[in-house]
This record gives sequence, C-alpha cells and structure tokens, in this order.
Amino acid sequence: MIWEIDEKRSEIEGIDAQGRADPAYAAALGLLRAPFGRRALAALIDAALWLILAIPFLVGAVPLLLKLATGSISAYGFLNHPDFILAAVLAAVSTLLGLIYLVVQLILHGVKGRTIGKALTGIRSVDVRTLAKPRVGRVLVRFLLLIAAGIVPVVGVALMLVSPTFDPERRGRGLHDKAAGMWLVDVRRGLNPYDEKRMRVARKMVKAEPVLGRSALPSLATPTLPGAQPEYRPGSRVSAGILGLAKPHDSRERPSVGLSLATPTVPSAPAEPGQPVLGGYRPHDAAGPEASTSDAATSVVPAPPVAAPAPTPAPTPDPAPAPTPEPAPASAPDPAPSPTQDPAPAPTPEPTPAPAYGLRFDSGQDVPVERPVLIGRNPDPAEHPGAAAVALVDDSRSLSKTHLLARPLADGIEITDWRSTNGSGLVRAGTEYAVVAGTPVQTTVGDVIRLGDRVATVVVLPSRADARP
Repeated sequence: MIWEIDEKRSEIEGIDAQGRADPAYAAALGLLRAPFGRRALAALIDAALWLILAIPFLVGAVPLLLKLATGSISAYGFLNHPDFILAAVLAAVSTLLGLIYLVVQLILHGVKGRTIGKALTGIRSVDVRTLAKPRVGRVLVRFLLLIAAGIVPVVGVALMLVSPTFDPERRGRGLHDKAAGMWLVDVRRGLNPYDEKRMRVARKMVKAEPVLGRSALPSLATPTLPGAQPEYRPGSRVSAGILGLAKPHDSRERPSVGLSLATPTVPSAPAEPGQPVLGGYRPHDAAGPEASTSDAATSVVPAPPVAAPAPTPAPTPDPAPAPTPEPAPASAPDPAPSPTQDPAPAPTPEPTPAPAYGLRFDSGQDVPVERPVLIGRNPDPAEHPGAAAVALVDDSRSLSKTHLLARPLADGIEITDWRSTNGSGLVRAGTEYAVVAGTPVQTTVGDVIRLGDRVATVVVLPSRADARP
C-alpha cells in the first residue's frame, strides 16, 4: 500500500509569476508606504535615545581619552590618573546599556516590526513578500548594512539615506531595505499589517474580488404603459421613526405615483350617490387607486332605473279616467350590460417576477434573502419570529450566535446588526462604513458586508420561478 502524505504548504498571496511581491496587491489591501519625513524622524528618535544612554561615557571617559589623544598625558599617566577608575566604570555602564538597547531594538523590530522611534511615528516594518513580521535575521542584515555604509563617512551614509527616493516601484524601499527584503508602511493613514483581524478581512475582500461601483438610480418618471410598475416608490416612515421603503403594491393594482394614459379625464366634482358618471368611470376617491383597464367591465356603474311618471290623460268625451300605469319597481335588478356598451376585458399581462437578492459569502455559499433571514454561528429564530435561521461555519469564532438580520427590499437588502460582539460593516466604493447595532441599513447589488471576519457580497440570484420547468 502506498501512503500519500499531504504536505500543507502555506500559499503566499500577492506574489506574481516570478515570485516577486506585487505592489498592486498590497495597495488593494490598503497598505501605504511610510513617508520619508517620518522615517527620518524615527531614525533621529532612535539615535537620540542611544545618545542619552551614552551620556555616562561621554561625560566620564571622553575627556580623559581626549587628553591621551592630544598628548597631554602619557599612557602611564592615563592608567594612573585619579579619574581613570570612574571613567572606566562610566564607560562600562554606557556600553552595557547600549548593548541592551541594541538587542531590545533588534528583537522588537524583528518580532513587532517597530522600534521605539517607528512606534512613535506610526511606522511598521514587514516582510515585503509575506507582509508579516520581518524576523530578527532580516533586521540584523539591514542594521549591518547601515553600519557598513558608515565606513565611507559621508558618501556611504548619504547614499543609504537617499536611496529610498529612487525606488522604481515607488514603495520607498532603500538599498538596505531591498537587501533585507523589508518594507516600511504607514499605519496612521493605511492598514496596520499587524492587526490580524483587519488583515484577514482585507485578504478575503481582495480574494473575493467584489464588483464595487456606482449603481444605476431608478427612474422617477411616471410609467406610460397601462399596468406597468414604477421603478421607484417614495419612502414612508414606520412606527419606529426610521425611513423605510413603501410596501410594494400588488401587480393588479394601479401605482399611486401616476396614472396611465388610458385613464380618461373626469370632472373634479365628486358624484352624488346613485348618480351616473360620465363615460362609465368614477372619479378618484379616498379609498385608493381605481381599478385597472383590465377590470373595465366591473368599473362601469350603470344608473339605477327610475320609476316612470304617470302620464296625464287627455280630455275626452268619456268621463271615465284613463288607467294609471303601474310604476316600475324600485328594486328591479340592473339590466345586463350590453356588449356594445361595455368593452371586453383585456387579457391581464403576466407580472414580471421581481429580482431575487441574496448574499454570496467568501466561501462561495449563496444565501437567498426572500424573507427575513437571521445569520450567525447558531442563530435563534425565537428572537425574530418568522425569520429563517442560517448557520455559518466560522473557525475563528468571530461571528456571534445571532449576528445579522437581513430583510428583502424592492431594490436590495436591508441589514441590521443584531448586537454582535465583533460588529458589522458595509464596504461601498472601497470605503468601509460601520453598521450601528440595531439600526437598519439599506444595501444594493455590489455592496460588501463584513460580519466579523466573514465577508459577503450582495448579488442577484436566479429566481425560483425561473428555475421551475
């Protein structure tokens, strides 16, 4: 039997075919290069701290060494000088403090990507390929290159300091940065690569490749075709005081935002009860929109029959009065409408099915939102009666038990953060907006919703009516 061992190799994202770091990938994540001014300020802060630790050596040992160098005292006089022991102790203290400071700086830079100066100026160092911590070995190589540049007193140091401005990739990487495979980024205005949660979300969003763009706005024009649905309906306020969309009307009703061209002009004066209306139509009343042209046969209100008055008999030689004809009963049934008076009902056009919106998660799972849906690790439908519960697999446990409530709208999905622990966000046009817990937020196609560490894109799913044979 042959056993196959599956070697789990970590795939490095953002690497081109030649194995080099792709600057476009880092820019898509939101990483920005560190400004040159702040880089210089960070270096000055680190150097100033080292000089402070070297004060005992500068004060106690340097004057005695200058006397020896200038020939004021001999070597024998230097060793037997009264201040020699004090100078030696101060020099040892400064050397020990300097070594401790150097080791701490190297370890802190390799593990956390920052020195004291870089931490104060908002700069972090990362591995240019993995965008993770650079490690102590790379930091040590970079530091030794800076020391080696000091062999040439002016030219070498100046070359290292000016080299970041000549980076062809415009990432601000100097010769010592490229030799060590490091990159200095700005965490004040850009993404902090050491924030693991934000980095996971950013990588998933870039990997999902959401289509972010300006969506087409609906037309406000009144439809001109009979029975056509309007593209936009005005908003209405609900009892909670939040502006929401009006409830979609039935496909058999006339929209309240405008009248079809098939509606004839009627007098503005209301008709009396029982009075016939011109043209067989009734004017608008407070009960809502009138019936559509497909129900024209039922919209005709014929005039009720009126009792015929008794004719006056003409004078004749016969004194007997003429018989009075009996009046027609007031409760006589309405005469059947004549085919020539009432038009035949037109065939009712089939309503166009509304688009079915849903959420497409980073795992490829599609969740249709045709009714209220509760999303989380183990959502409880009892918190929202009538809502469907959708449980998502979340190994990082960044999702709450009941994280988000999604409702269908006429032109998108309404989301409400259900008091989740890690919160939710809405990404539109490359900018993330925080979703306040308990506040409904309307989304449209192309928007990206962040739920903890999971991301989902608002998409249009095939309607179930189209899937039927």
